[in-house]
Amino acid sequence: MAARTTYKVTIHNQEVPLEFENSDHEQYFDKLKEMKAFSEWCSTIDPEFIVKKILVQSVDMFGSRMGFVKFKGDVTDKEDRVIPSIVFMRGASVGMLIVITCEEDKKQYTILTVQPRVPCGKYALAELPAGMLDSSGSFVGAAAKELKEETGLDVKEKDLIDLTEKAFKGTALSQVYPSAGGSDEMLRLFLYQTKMSRTQLEDLEGKCTGVLEEGENIKLKIISLHELWRAAPDVKALSALCIYENLLARRELPIDYITGL
Repeated sequence: MAARTTYKVTIHNQEVPLEFENSDHEQYFDKLKEMKAFSEWCSTIDPEFIVKKILVQSVDMFGSRMGFVKFKGDVTDKEDRVIPSIVFMRGASVGMLIVITCEEDKKQYTILTVQPRVPCGKYALAELPAGMLDSSGSFVGAAAKELKEETGLDVKEKDLIDLTEKAFKGTALSQVYPSAGGSDEMLRLFLYQTKMSRTQLEDLEGKCTGVLEEGENIKLKIISLHELWRAAPDVKALSALCIYENLLARRELPIDYITGL
């Protein structure tokens, strides 16, 4: 077997060797360095970690852009204890909790997207509307864009409330980590509240949405907001609902969001 080519990346001001398990993926080294999630991981990883080597095991390109990367690190702490370090890297995502007040009965509803999810083996998994952060790096912009694509709702960025930012105000945190043992994925969760007639709500139920070119095959599901906690086995939904309810209880949302529209 031919020896692997060794590349270098900078972590904690030290050059760390990086190799590709599949030599065909070596052509993506420059794309990997440009990948926002990877570059931020290298520059912000806690100094308690000693990264001795990185082995890139697989690469998935989204057109000309680096999509998903799986790598294994040789990582210890300062006591030379080995730290588990298999990483599925996908970067930042956004999730949106939509709270709809029905004009007729004043009851509150929310929208779930139902779509096939091969990784968890579910053909019709109910989730909050969500999407990956785009190249602009704007969380609120990505949230507005995904709401339009997945629900058809045309939402202005100024009408979105960053729930995670409010929840972690005064700390170094601004996101939640749904699978920290295996993935770098971080989520920013947003709130959008509006009002609709009963007819408008009924028109949304079962509506087919999504970007077919991106493999999205989505149907919308309208449920009572009070049933969300047991209607979707989705960490985005449960996290957003937990933060939303706690902010409401503490009256830390704008008054219109507390009293209704």
